[in-house]
Parts: sequence; structure tokens; C-alpha cells
Amino acid sequence: MIYSTEGIVLKNTDYAEADLIVTYLSKDFGLINLFAKSPRKIKSRWGSSFEPLTYARISFIGKEDKLQKIIQSDIIKPFQTIRENYRLFLKLSEVLSLFLDILPKREPNHEIFSLFLETLFFMENTQRAENYIVFLKLKTLKILGYLPDFSHCGVCRGSLNGESFYSDGFVICKKCASNRESHMLSQGVLKLLNTISQWRLSYLERVKIAEKLMNEMEKFLKNHISNTVKV
Repeated sequence: MIYSTEGIVLKNTDYAEADLIVTYLSKDFGLINLFAKSPRKIKSRWGSSFEPLTYARISFIGKEDKLQKIIQSDIIKPFQTIRENYRLFLKLSEVLSLFLDILPKREPNHEIFSLFLETLFFMENTQRAENYIVFLKLKTLKILGYLPDFSHCGVCRGSLNGESFYSDGFVICKKCASNRESHMLSQGVLKLLNTISQWRLSYLERVKIAEKLMNEMEKFLKNHISNTVKV
């Protein structure tokens, strides 16, 4: 049976002498690993269609419980400018790793796929690409149910009106933080985390986030992902 879908390459892994295992976030099949025959040969017909971030229309064959084989890959959008910006691609690689760690294999999630694809299009034409990477992490965690409540304490469920702290996957109040290891969150970053996760992508271009708040948000996300995502 032949399967067809659209997919964005998350990574490729060398296999045998000239073959690859290509990992896609696909529109209709979710996270999938596919076998590509001889793309590393000089005269390969595949070109650069298996490079990370490449958005392509793909067809593949084989049984679902086996490693299926790619028989067609037509590039729709290569997103080459993002890939060639080393600093930007390095930061975006954190999102690719998050997808690989958090998404179940072969379970389609159209909301995540659309979010990722739309974000790449925006990032290619913006001077504030880092805003989009933070937004992408937040929205992914929210869609999948990993984002904590920023309005109520994760322990006592009281309103977070005063000083707030982060501990073991929860945002908590000062009282509950007194007897556990925690990190303080500024009111500015707590408010921003709560609101930015509800924004639309188009709004990010109009917002300039202070470097201090951006750094604090990135630190929070790094800690939260390491606490909640089981690798």
C-alpha cells in the first residue's frame, strides 16, 4: 500500500553505507521514521529533500509495524535561510528535540503540525525570530497539556497574587515555596507566560520583549521541560 502526506524533516540519521533514516513530523501520521535508499550518493535523485526543516510532500510504502520506505519526496518549502543561520537553527533545534521527546509516534496532531509549519513561515520573514521559538515551545506544551497554571498555586490552588515560585513542574505561592526547593519568578515573566501562550502568531511581530524577560522565560522553559518531559 502507498501512503502519502506532507511532512517536515526533524532529523536524519545515517544508515548503512549511503542510506538514511528520516524522521518527520507529518500532517496525517504524526511522528514517523522512514527509510530513504541511497540519498547520500553524489547522483542521488533526492537532492536536499531530507535536510532538517524541509517541508515536503512524501509518499512511502510498507507495513506500519516495519520501517517503511520513501518512494517520493517533493520539496514544497526548504526553509533554507533558517537552516543556514547557525545561531537561529541551534535554538530551533531545541524545539525539534522537544518534538522528538514529547510526541508519541504515529499519532497525528494537526494542531501541532499547523503551528510548527506556520511558525517556520513567520520566522523566515522576521527580525524577531527568537520570539517565535519561545512562543512555539509554550504553545506546544499548552496543546499537549504540559504547561502549568500561571494563575493558581499548583499546591494549595490559591490565587497567585504575590511572589510566585517554580518547583517540580508547578508554579506555586510564597507560602508553599517555603518548605521546598524552588526558583522565584518575577511578576513580569509570570504575566508574560500567562498571556503569550494565548496570543496568535501574527501578534508576535508587533511585540518587543525585553532581553531580561526573554532570558527568564527561556530559563523557565528549560527547567520546566527537563522536569516534565520524560525522555
